[in-house]
Amino acid sequence: MCVTNFTRDITVPQIKKLAAELTTAYNLRTVINTDLSLSVDQAYAVQQQKMQYLEPNPRHWKIGLMNDGEAFIAPIASQDSQRSPANFSERKFNALHVEAELAYRINRDFLPGQSYSEQQVLAGIDALAVSVEILDSRLHNWQEASETQHLADNQMNGAVVIGEVLKDWQNIDYARQKVQLFINRQLIVEDSGSHPQQDPRSLLCAGVNQGTKRGYKLAAGSWIISGTWSGYPRAKAGDYVSVNFLGLGEASLQL
Repeated sequence: MCVTNFTRDITVPQIKKLAAELTTAYNLRTVINTDLSLSVDQAYAVQQQKMQYLEPNPRHWKIGLMNDGEAFIAPIASQDSQRSPANFSERKFNALHVEAELAYRINRDFLPGQSYSEQQVLAGIDALAVSVEILDSRLHNWQEASETQHLADNQMNGAVVIGEVLKDWQNIDYARQKVQLFINRQLIVEDSGSHPQQDPRSLLCAGVNQGTKRGYKLAAGSWIISGTWSGYPRAKAGDYVSVNFLGLGEASLQL
């Protein structure tokens, strides 16, 4: 594994340089050694600068909660998104884990600097899809890295797979929803009602508003993945991964 050494606290003038180094690590599929001291605002500044290099107008997003309960958002570059059945066999991942998730598609623009009610956000959802997130990191010390380090590095997103699309999604019983995750056709996880917030819709309003607060435009047609139902089982190159949300659909990928 190729490792670049980069150890220092970060200041505002250094944000662009750090973002460039993370982008280089992303493009070369390498990692950097880092012991950064980042505030949340600085982490978002690095994340946003990195996306200026990768994709200024992302159409895929991940949301969740920080340890203090505040929502986070992280963009996903289009080159890291495929429709199921997906194939990432030519892609190198430094830290390889997989998650079963549900993704929501928005049918309107959510604009930078604007704030939206829960009713407005939910009214802006027109479809749901089963998805798989591949976790990865550009940080050599990712297992010990801080929350803000991960936030700067797009919250460990490596790739996302969008599976079957379901337009009748409003009446899902999330508390009873069953999920299965298979690796090489062996059942690894089977659970129900296992999203950390039980109902992932509870994250959508806060996640969208975090994005617009940070200056992002969430464009109509974008997909938002909403957190793991399966934990994050370890996978390896060559594995075949599939996810089934019973009654909702499936998604699969080749690593």
